[in-house]
Amino acid sequence: MTYADIVIVGAGASGMAAACHIGAAAKTKKKIYILEHKNAPAKKLLATGNGRCNFTNEITDEESFRGNAPEFAYDLIKQYDKKWLLGWLKDIGVVHTQINGYYYPRSLQASAVANSLISKTDGYGIRIRLNEHVKDIKKENGQFIITSDKESYTAKYVVLAAGGKAYPALGSDGSGYMLAGKLGHTVSSLYPSLTGLIMEGMAFKSCSGVRAKAGIKLYDSDTLIKENYGEVQFTDYGISGIPVFQISRYAAQLAENKKRVRISLDLAAEYSFDELYAVLKEISEKNPKKPICDILNAVIPYKLAKTICGMRKKDPGDLFLICGMLKDLTLNVRSVMPFDKAQVTAGGVYTGEVNKHTMESLICGGLYLTGELLDIDGNCGGYNLHFAFASGACAGMDIGGKL
Repeated sequence: MTYADIVIVGAGASGMAAACHIGAAAKTKKKIYILEHKNAPAKKLLATGNGRCNFTNEITDEESFRGNAPEFAYDLIKQYDKKWLLGWLKDIGVVHTQINGYYYPRSLQASAVANSLISKTDGYGIRIRLNEHVKDIKKENGQFIITSDKESYTAKYVVLAAGGKAYPALGSDGSGYMLAGKLGHTVSSLYPSLTGLIMEGMAFKSCSGVRAKAGIKLYDSDTLIKENYGEVQFTDYGISGIPVFQISRYAAQLAENKKRVRISLDLAAEYSFDELYAVLKEISEKNPKKPICDILNAVIPYKLAKTICGMRKKDPGDLFLICGMLKDLTLNVRSVMPFDKAQVTAGGVYTGEVNKHTMESLICGGLYLTGELLDIDGNCGGYNLHFAFASGACAGMDIGGKL
C-alpha cells in the first residue's frame, strides 16, 4: 500500500491543472500521485485543435456549453474566465495568440501546453505514474483506497479527471464513469459529440472530399431542433465539418431515441431562391450549350453539382427544381460517428451532485470530479478545454487550501 495525500486519476488537461493548483496552494509539500493509464500524459490535449491546442475563445454565448444544467459551466467560467486562463498559462510558460477569436499557444503547437504542464507538476514534486489503470476506488474510515492494476494507494483526497468516452485511443475509455458510479454518483446517458453524421439520401462517395459553405438545419420530423452555418465537408459516410459537429450531440440523442432525424442543407445561403434562380438562369440563357452541372458549378463545387444532378432521374435539366434542391437539400440521419471518432462526450456525472464552487462531490466528501467526466460539453472553439482547465483549477485550489 502506497500512502498519498492526493491521488489524481487521469493526466489530461483537468487532472494536470488540478495538480498544478494543488501544488501552488498547499502550504507544505504533499505526496501527490497522478495515475495515467496511457504511456504519456496529456495525449488527448496534444491532439486538440489539430495539434494546435485551441484552449479558449473570444466569445461565450448561450450555445457555448450544453448539458443537463449548462449554467454549471457558465458559473465556473465567470470565475475562471479567459483573462484568468491566459494569465495562468503565461505563468506556466505558454504565450498565446488569437486567430479569428480562437486562442492558441503562440507556437501553434499543443506540445507547448503539454510540456509546460508536465514541467510545472514536476517542479512541485508531483509523481506521474504511467501505464497504470485504476480499477476501483472505495472510501473507508475517512480514507480513499485506490486500486490499480499495479498497486494500491490510500489518500485523503481523490480527483477523478479520467475524461469521457471520446477518442479512447488517447485515454478516454469511459472508466471514470464506472468509478464515479461506484462512489454513489449518477451518470446520464452518454453520446458522441463534435463528430460527423452518418447519412443516407444521396451518393456520398461520389462527392467525398468536397467542402462547401452551407446553412444546416437539424429536424426531428418537422420540428426544427438546431441550425448552424459554415463549411460542410462531404465524406463517404455522410457529412462532417464544424457546423455539423456543433449539432451532432442533438442528432445523437434523437437517433438514440429512434426519432426520425433529418437535416436540410442550404448550399446557397447568401441567395434567396429567386435570386439564385435568376443568377443561374441568366448563365444558362447566355450559354445555351453549357451542361447543367457546369452551370451549378458557378455556386457549388463541380463534384457536388454532378451528384445533385444525378439525384434527379426525371427532368435532370430542370433548373427551377434543382435550385430548390440547392436551397433545401433534405437528407436523413442514420446515426452519428462513434466515440472513437468523436472529439468529446455529451452527458456524464450529473452536475447537481457536485459543488459548483469547489468541484467536490456532494455525495462523497473528499472526492472531486472535473472535466469531461461531468455532464457538460462545449461547442467547437476551445470551450471544452477551457472548462477542463477551469474545473481542474477550481478543484486544485480547494484541495490545496485545505492542506
